[in-house]
Amino acid sequence: MSLPRFHLSASDWTTPHLTLTGDEAQHCGRVMRKQPGDTIEVFDGAGRVAVCEITHVTKSTVQARILSETRLEPFQTSIHLLPALIKAEPFEWLLEKAVELGAASIQPVITERTVIHLDAAQTEKKLAKWRRHMIESAKQCHTPFVPELHAPLAFIAGVKFQAGLKLIPALSEHSRTLKQALPGDKPSSVAVLIGPEGDFTAEEETQAFAAGFVPVTLGPLVLRAETAIIATLAILGHELR
Repeated sequence: MSLPRFHLSASDWTTPHLTLTGDEAQHCGRVMRKQPGDTIEVFDGAGRVAVCEITHVTKSTVQARILSETRLEPFQTSIHLLPALIKAEPFEWLLEKAVELGAASIQPVITERTVIHLDAAQTEKKLAKWRRHMIESAKQCHTPFVPELHAPLAFIAGVKFQAGLKLIPALSEHSRTLKQALPGDKPSSVAVLIGPEGDFTAEEETQAFAAGFVPVTLGPLVLRAETAIIATLAILGHELR
């Protein structure tokens, strides 16, 4: 049976004693009712995982001593997602699946057909909520990695993302299959640009192609944005990892 799992950011990691605070301490001490002597697992989202023994519990903190620690290396090919910002519920589902399928980072982009627009204060609140959602997903599926999540960017800035291979699922006559688009040597990084509800405009597609994004097909069916993310990550994971 797997151990209860909790997240502690790398900046707060102080070997050999770790202290959970905030939501993680509440979850551990109040919700799961863990006590001194209990064994838990703590991860930093960047590949480090520790088996720990709880030494002290208060209303706001849980202190633990590291019993063993492992570090896992990231995948040889990092996959970076550039999804258009879509409605809240499907976007959160997209983030959850991106964690499960091993995305390295997520950079939302604002397109002409984006229906969600956030001011600075709303963006900060959403980013905090989304990151929390991603951590919960990582805890549930026991992945040691949490993708880096960036604040939304304008489309024209997003397409400047640098990667060894840049892909855009598109209903274009020039599209090739994902497998055909992969080079002979595995790239160190892949960027995937995914459109919003209603897809990219013709002008945005032209801008993406000009920025080096290669059009690929995910099959004969039209997919929702969040489904396209899953399909792309699954295929790339199979071919590159």
